[in-house]
Amino acid sequence: MSRAVTLSLLLLGSAAAAQDASCSLPSGELPTRTRVVFVLDTSGSMRGIGDGRADIFARVKGQLNAFVRAAQPDRVDLITFDSGLRSRRTFDAPAGSGAWNAALGTLKADGSNTFLYRSVRDALRPLTAQGGEVTQVFVLTDGIDNDTREAGKTVTAEGALNAWTGRGPLDRLTYVALGTDIPAEARAALSGSSYASGLTVPVNLVPDLAGAGLEGGLRRVTGDTLPAPFPDGTAVTLATGASGLSLAAPTVQGTEVRLSVPAGLRPGTPALLCAPPVAAAGWIAPRERQVLLRLTGQPLTWLNPGADLALRGGEDVVLRLRAAPGVTIARIRLGPLPAGVTGRVEAPAGSRDFTVTLRATRPQPELTVTPTLLLPEVGTTALPTLRGQAGGRTLSTPAIPPTPGAPAPTASPAGRWAWLALLPLLALGAWAALRRRAAPAPAPRAAPARPFLPGVEGIEYREDRTLHLVTADGEVAGVPTPLGGPFDLGQLSRVPHLSGLRAEQHRDGLKLLRLPPDLDVSQGARLLQAGDIVRPGTLIGVAVARQVRAPRLELGELAGLGLPLALHVTGPSVQVRGPYGAHVLRITAPVTDLGGALRAPALDGLRVTLSGHTLLLLGTPAGVQLRAAGDSQPLRDSQPLPAHALLDFLPPGPGA
Repeated sequence: MSRAVTLSLLLLGSAAAAQDASCSLPSGELPTRTRVVFVLDTSGSMRGIGDGRADIFARVKGQLNAFVRAAQPDRVDLITFDSGLRSRRTFDAPAGSGAWNAALGTLKADGSNTFLYRSVRDALRPLTAQGGEVTQVFVLTDGIDNDTREAGKTVTAEGALNAWTGRGPLDRLTYVALGTDIPAEARAALSGSSYASGLTVPVNLVPDLAGAGLEGGLRRVTGDTLPAPFPDGTAVTLATGASGLSLAAPTVQGTEVRLSVPAGLRPGTPALLCAPPVAAAGWIAPRERQVLLRLTGQPLTWLNPGADLALRGGEDVVLRLRAAPGVTIARIRLGPLPAGVTGRVEAPAGSRDFTVTLRATRPQPELTVTPTLLLPEVGTTALPTLRGQAGGRTLSTPAIPPTPGAPAPTASPAGRWAWLALLPLLALGAWAALRRRAAPAPAPRAAPARPFLPGVEGIEYREDRTLHLVTADGEVAGVPTPLGGPFDLGQLSRVPHLSGLRAEQHRDGLKLLRLPPDLDVSQGARLLQAGDIVRPGTLIGVAVARQVRAPRLELGELAGLGLPLALHVTGPSVQVRGPYGAHVLRITAPVTDLGGALRAPALDGLRVTLSGHTLLLLGTPAGVQLRAAGDSQPLRDSQPLPAHALLDFLPPGPGA
């Protein structure tokens, strides 16, 4: 190559690097997901056959897998080529998935040509930024283009790169030449583009695709530090439109980048972390290195961390969540779920609280699933992991309506007839409730805000083998009662204090399989036990059990207050009172464990959160319940703490 051509290419490379020199956040809507596209040469030379110089194909596949496991992209496109495109497959969240591993395992390098530019053109042409993804493309080949040079049919390197018309401002492409030189035509095309670079590596070496110069994509930041995408000592800059958000240090220190994050930063706030172009040998047209950051903070608060996370066939797992200020819950969507699991998001207008309901349509004891939510500007957020459990029943059709936005299924005639059959029972229940009231019927009340019936004190098991709940004020409500298989009455009725009361239909009536240790279940004056059979036409009483003798408690610094203990709540202040004294605590943290704050091990897990000037209950430990003074029902997670609440320490269950 002449000195003039070499100088020209160097100047082109310098100009391309210079045009990326300013670190600025692009305007418009920015990506919330990551996509990686591998355009992989599968000609025989990758195995050292023909004009191949080394057998590197297995190691290249291993590097692809290692990169995906480390980077955890939301989506991967795996494209192979030899005499043109050979295959194209897309994988969602592929890291460690069986489909991704199988696809890599079956890849073979047995092609006979390297139609490089044609294949790159056809690989790039369909890619767009409309899916909200920032894209990194890696073209990996050990050859040079040997496609036809016939007039009118030739595809040039420049034409291949220009085919990516739908790319976003942060999308990048790297042409990785494995043990071969990048031809002058391709070098000029790379230098003349605004987004592509080239890297040449020695024969028989496979580069680390997360190495210096190859950084890019998107990182989610939950605090004020993030694992450094650049090597130690690299100078970095930060571009952002958020006031007060900045770098705590101008260089990478050790293995992390530290940020100064202002209080109250909206979840999903974007920023662009930049580093100068890499100066190592082998690079053509190196670009300024850019990594998009999404400062997610804590976008969600889990309001019922004590929820049962076991998925039984036909039963619900309900997760109650609160979105941080700035998160638009109307646009929250549930991510993909495995076969046999359905779900929905219920987000009331004007509230930051919402629920995610998940159900297994059949027993799947081997199932493990981590549901995800797609939050606007934040991206994918993982929910608690659910595990399948034996038991339950198989549903003939999905019982949970789809998340809003999906078409609703049409009700079957059988379903309509079932509801018509229940109308006489509902009318009878309403008539019985009216007879029990001594006073005239009050004005119609608004529908309850919660999906379950409060204050349940009785269960009617009727002659038609259906169950109905009876409240303290005489309300009666039917429960969809399975005719076969065990079920949890608390989950079916969505009444928290009935959770764990499991039963199934028996030829002689309703067989009780399990009774919670803190629940008294009675028939007349007799307490029922697991294994008892309740005959049709029976009224069962239910009440939260009271302890008959004080347990041995580790009250720590509260031991001198004596028992019983009560909480007196005034705004963010909590006063713990006993017969012999009181202890005052002011809540300032977003989430406070009262056991840790009061140094009382018996209360570890009694968690509250401050919402404005109101304290809300987040969870209670096993063996402890909190109830309003004068009320027999325990407080539920996410309920406001009353001005005067009593702490009950329940006796240990059998075998404890």
